Amino acid sequence: MKTSRIYLILCCIMAVSVSAQAQSLRIVYDFIQDDIKYYRTKPGDAIGKEIGSPIVGRNKLVTVEVVNFNKFVYAANATYTSKVVESQSDIGFLDIVSPLINPLGSGSFFTSLGGNLPEEIGRGGVLSTRGASSAYDDILNSYKQLTQLESSMKSVEYAIQKLNKLKYNPYLPTDTIVNMSNYIVGQIFNKPVVNPSDFSAVIVSMNKDYGNSIANLKTASVAFLREYNDYASRNTEAFEGRGLDQVVRNFNSEVQEISKTFNPDYITNQIDYLETVYTSIMATRFVFNSSHAAKDDEIELMLNFYKIPLGDDGQSPTTPDLNNLTSLPKVKDKKVSIVVKGDMKVTTSIGLAFPRFETSDDFINKDSFIVSQPGGKYSPNLAAYVNFYPYTGRTVNLGGTFGVGVPLQSENRNVNMFMGLTALFGSDSRVSLHGGFSLGQVKQLGEGYEVGDKLLSTSQEVPIRNIWEWGSFVGISFNISKTGN
Repeated sequence: MKTSRIYLILCCIMAVSVSAQAQSLRIVYDFIQDDIKYYRTKPGDAIGKEIGSPIVGRNKLVTVEVVNFNKFVYAANATYTSKVVESQSDIGFLDIVSPLINPLGSGSFFTSLGGNLPEEIGRGGVLSTRGASSAYDDILNSYKQLTQLESSMKSVEYAIQKLNKLKYNPYLPTDTIVNMSNYIVGQIFNKPVVNPSDFSAVIVSMNKDYGNSIANLKTASVAFLREYNDYASRNTEAFEGRGLDQVVRNFNSEVQEISKTFNPDYITNQIDYLETVYTSIMATRFVFNSSHAAKDDEIELMLNFYKIPLGDDGQSPTTPDLNNLTSLPKVKDKKVSIVVKGDMKVTTSIGLAFPRFETSDDFINKDSFIVSQPGGKYSPNLAAYVNFYPYTGRTVNLGGTFGVGVPLQSENRNVNMFMGLTALFGSDSRVSLHGGFSLGQVKQLGEGYEVGDKLLSTSQEVPIRNIWEWGSFVGISFNISKTGN
């Protein structure tokens, strides 16, 4: 029908408008020229189309690139202050500021225990029992696993030192730094391409191996000492392996002392730090980058730039504490207010609807004749609405609506359906005004009957039938769902 076609055209126009707005935003700021440009980007187009003002789609990405920025002379950070108008589902926050911390110190741990646990020992004496031999083998295996972990952590420490040297080398080309960093980390993970999830997987694997080694060591030591003590109590004279119980006790004591520094926290911190340094090199590429998922309704971006003081040699800059940049002399800042255009939102509301149909006459039996009399054009309905609209960041949002209503008159309970446009008012979209097309049932005379026909008696009911008819409606409703602050 004509009315439904008009409504579909309006919905398509609204969908196209939302699709055009709901794209990512790329901000490029020239640090030297103090010039800023905005680009609307979409998948497959990293450059984007230049636009006059910063606008981003909800749940899309805001990326910031500061070009002509010497990272060895200046430091920068980006802060995002967001205003939430309506509650949204959480989305991950990404703010790349290349945080660095001082490398954790390390030393040689388990290699210092060399010789305490002999690999080869006769199977006579206490080790002649299956339980003692098995327990002693478990002790050796746990020791080997711990030394392998130590060797792996030494590789991590070397990679951290090497990546830091690469990162602060102002003479190497960017692609050389990136390629060498990829090679170093790839050697540790034994794969050409390293993904962010690989670091977490290595942490989990190493900590699991560490925990299993320590647990197996304790269990095996208890089992061995039990077998040893039982054998020694029955053999008071000298036997092969005598004194091995003290070796095992000393080894466990040293391992317990070493575990105060070489433990899951140490492993996690080292690999986390390796991930931080590696990620900062791969993401920064000597241009300050930052990004933020635009889940909120309004975003205020503040770029702050600081001067890195020179070191004791007066030549090279010091390594700044990027977690405390405010202690450095501030050079300048740049403020950008970003408007977040919403993806299609859906809300529900309850209120009133006033449908109007052209056919509104009532039919009565008057002196055995069918007589028509004018009825009310508007019939108030208790209605429930489903509203959809693109959030614009304003106090008035326009969208579409579907609704179902039940007439309030007791003699007419036919369901009416509504579809049209809606205007939502207030920062929380609490109040909505609706208007559009209605579809409902109206009264008509039965087949073969006309106004003026004579009925059989004055008490005979007028034959009535209900038919569906298109009309119009206006309405008002209130959103009682939870909203944000």
